[in-house]
Amino acid sequence: MDQDAINEVAIISKEVCNRFIKFLTSFVVLATNGHISNNNNDDSDNEDEEENLRASNEPLYINRICEMIEKGKRHINVDITHLESFDDYLSKTIREEYIRYEKEINSALVMVSRRYEHLYIDKDSNGGGGANVNANGAKQEQENADPVYQVCFYNIQEIIKIRDLRTARVGTLCAITGTVTRTTEVRPELLIGSFICMDCRNQSVKIPQEFKYTEPTNCLTPGCSNTRRWNICMDTSIFVDWQKVRIQENSNDIPSGSMPRSLDIVLRGDAVESARAGDKVVFYGTPMVIPDVSRMNIGQNSTLIKGIPNTTNDSASKSEDFGGVSGIKDLGVREMSYKVCFLANCVRSIDANPHAINVKDDNTENDFEETPETFLASLPKAERKALESMLKKKNMYKKLVDSIAPSIFGHAEIKRGVLLMLFGGVHKQTPEKIRLRGDINVCIVGDPSTSKSQFLKYLISFLPRTVYTSGKASSAAGLTATVVRDPDSGDFNIEAGALMLADNGICCIDEFDKMDPADQVAIHEAMEQQTISIAKAGIHATLNARASILAAANPIGGRYDKTKSLKHNLSIGAALISRFDLFFIVTDQANPEQDKQIAQHIVAVHQRKQGLTQEFSLTEIKNYIGYAKLIKPVITTESADLLEYYYSKLRQDVSLSGTGNVAYRITVRQLESLVRLSESYAKLCLSDQVLPKHVHEAARLLMKSVVHVRTDDIKLAIDEDENNQDWSIDNDAFHATCNLIVLYLRKFQEGKLQKDILDWYMSNSDTEDQSRELLIVRAVLKQMIVEKKLLIVKESKTEDERLLIVHPNHLE
Repeated sequence: MDQDAINEVAIISKEVCNRFIKFLTSFVVLATNGHISNNNNDDSDNEDEEENLRASNEPLYINRICEMIEKGKRHINVDITHLESFDDYLSKTIREEYIRYEKEINSALVMVSRRYEHLYIDKDSNGGGGANVNANGAKQEQENADPVYQVCFYNIQEIIKIRDLRTARVGTLCAITGTVTRTTEVRPELLIGSFICMDCRNQSVKIPQEFKYTEPTNCLTPGCSNTRRWNICMDTSIFVDWQKVRIQENSNDIPSGSMPRSLDIVLRGDAVESARAGDKVVFYGTPMVIPDVSRMNIGQNSTLIKGIPNTTNDSASKSEDFGGVSGIKDLGVREMSYKVCFLANCVRSIDANPHAINVKDDNTENDFEETPETFLASLPKAERKALESMLKKKNMYKKLVDSIAPSIFGHAEIKRGVLLMLFGGVHKQTPEKIRLRGDINVCIVGDPSTSKSQFLKYLISFLPRTVYTSGKASSAAGLTATVVRDPDSGDFNIEAGALMLADNGICCIDEFDKMDPADQVAIHEAMEQQTISIAKAGIHATLNARASILAAANPIGGRYDKTKSLKHNLSIGAALISRFDLFFIVTDQANPEQDKQIAQHIVAVHQRKQGLTQEFSLTEIKNYIGYAKLIKPVITTESADLLEYYYSKLRQDVSLSGTGNVAYRITVRQLESLVRLSESYAKLCLSDQVLPKHVHEAARLLMKSVVHVRTDDIKLAIDEDENNQDWSIDNDAFHATCNLIVLYLRKFQEGKLQKDILDWYMSNSDTEDQSRELLIVRAVLKQMIVEKKLLIVKESKTEDERLLIVHPNHLE
């Protein structure tokens, strides 16, 4: 670059600095230039602040700078739309050449902040005589060292995807979106280095570090010719927090047939720890091109990277070798491999209000506990008015059920269960700090083509922190977490699996029955204790997996056999079955009237007619759930007695009906399920107490979940009945009788007469009421012929004289 170009850049840099100072000190929120915001990145706190400042006609960013100094922060957030409305030339220059003028922008912030720092230093020095000395020392320190402040731009309208990132955007100000999959620990980064000459022991000027270890070019002391021997001074150097985050493309941004792409994000200062694994976020900053050092050590072209020795002769002490990597030119490699990373200074959730769904009540890490009132106040005006109107409506339970998955016909009970799962129970802690699960787990079991997967796809379409995965294609590590080695540093890091990514959200697992038994065992802890324990590669950690699980499974053989219980229809262990709060069984039965209604609904959906109508939009449903989740209903004494009654009743029904008729064994976990479902229904009704009506609905759903999968009694047609009463037999007793008759007939290839079968059966029966038993067995034989378990070989005038054999297509 020639001297004229250097001078021109210096002139433009000075102009950018002056214009930005004018913007910080002069920008006032007026009704004419209003706040232009992205619907996906709305900051309602800033809206309220701007409304107050609009009334007082005060500069917006002077107020934010004073707040930054008072709270001890190192950054301010600047809305890029404010800059565009104030100075379009400045905005365009910053967006196109952000990396070139970033230093001038931050310097402008430092200059403006210096005008107001003394106000807060004086305010802190009014505590006595000793405090004045400290204040003077603070002032002296401020004069000697410039503070490190950062301007963070946000609300950039164009948000690019990882796949669309090209080198043309390098150095520009832009925004990128993705899902966080891995975060490193926070480490110190050398931002401004202070060096001491190892020849004359004088301190050099401070050197800004430009993404690599940079030393002074020469010593400024007269007579000293040192250019390479430097010792870094830790006391006067400036370090900032540094963290590397790895993001992956959002699931809806990945083209079919393509692998998801990833990108490394570098966070500094106050932006560290702003993103957790599983968050769908937007990063504001600039892309950079850096050498891919890890690739240099692969294959035959591996290169040893080392710092330049500080010693110029062999007599110098090797203990004073503090040199670092001096730059690309000293690596000595012929082929360079580069990669793109993103330097972010601002992190925002991709959803306007992520805490509406994600924040749990037991999150002790948050000092501020959100209430329904604060959540309502944080919403934008339009959404706030819509939610206030919803809160005044009655019969919200039915209206929300009708608005859930409108493209799916029927399945009202499943929609009720899924809706209560979205609200969840109350998370609690025992005095021993043991967490009690508040999330509700639901499993949908049914025949193929019964809309099981549609429920899963519906939830991931609008809820944040919702992860979809398939059981057959997922391993135990993919569902929980795995330990991987960082290619750059060589350290081991934990990479989140599906359940960790869905922390404080919902994990949708399709084909749950296809999971390997070893992989099913891995999620036992996550489903009940809601933690994941890892002991690998020297890492011993317990990670949070506070997620609700919505699973879809197919029965064994593809069809649900009503003659068997749930545990015999699923290839899932009993321990895993007991961890689900609700089971819903969907069978595909031929019903002319229902088939006609389903066909009409599906055709209407394809015609884009009334099939997709719903009373509330997805945003309204999400806001209502977010508001109701912050309510913590308390169980009343009357409701507690009712919970005890229903639990005892369920246990008693199991003991009376035997083991064959129940879906699964009723344990204390089902009592906890009753509590969670009751609390969830109370939240939906916006009640701060769990009332008896909430317990009744929870018990009805749970009993429906258990009773619905019980097989109904077999109705028998008995011709000799003079009273025309309904005769029925227990399903298990019916099939036991059928099996005995089939085993007996298989001994005779030519078959047996019906009267011989009856004589044989009655001779082996020990029932007291022989006449009633005979009528039942006759009806069972008649039903077996209808169900094609038996075949009539030879008809006769009387039923007792006909010849019967086992039907050749009958399978036991």
